[in-house]
Amino acid sequence: MQAALSILGFAPCHHMASLFETPARSVAFLDALNGKATDFRALMAGFRATVDNPGCDLVPELMAAFPKAKVVLGLRDSPEVWWKSCSETVYCMSYTSYQALVYPIPFLGLQSRVVTAILENKWLARYGVLSGPEVYTRHRAFIRDIVPPDQLLEFNVKEGWEPLCKFLGVPVPDVPFPHTNDSAEVNANIRMAKLMGVAAWTGILAVLGGAFYWGVREEVWKTTFGFLRKLI
Repeated sequence: MQAALSILGFAPCHHMASLFETPARSVAFLDALNGKATDFRALMAGFRATVDNPGCDLVPELMAAFPKAKVVLGLRDSPEVWWKSCSETVYCMSYTSYQALVYPIPFLGLQSRVVTAILENKWLARYGVLSGPEVYTRHRAFIRDIVPPDQLLEFNVKEGWEPLCKFLGVPVPDVPFPHTNDSAEVNANIRMAKLMGVAAWTGILAVLGGAFYWGVREEVWKTTFGFLRKLI
């Protein structure tokens, strides 16, 4: 969807992957998700659109800041299809194992905290569930309730350009509708984050191991040298 909006002229378009690029924006989104007063016009300055988390979890706040904004509610073939994709990508960042792995790297730890805030402060608080296909169903109902009908399009990318362009008031481009794999991009970022975490912990353990080794070695040498001096 990000690629399609960019082709239509709505670029730059914010995406979950954007959080890997700008830690400062991650802090601002975390504050917003935790209920702190946020200047969303300042936060979204430079962007013409937003897709995916955390933007889709802040629709009421974004609508208050941009009351004339149009909302495209992305549809999947079924709630189960959506959950399979979500559970294999963004949701992985909420796992304790992932958070422990990236803990030594501040900006990666921050991103996992953003995901946790989404789950606890939006999904659980708003929909009453932390995971599963029901999140998709309840999110759709929530968006329908808060967005004026003339500002809302329920859209499956399989429908192609026509309904999207008509809704946004732009001409249909002379290129195929992009079917890029957003999940693949997020997964690639998660894999890179894990590798960085492994490298960071390897370095930390190497330093600690070296310090312990040299500390023990020095203590053994002092003890041995002292013993020899007594013998002499």
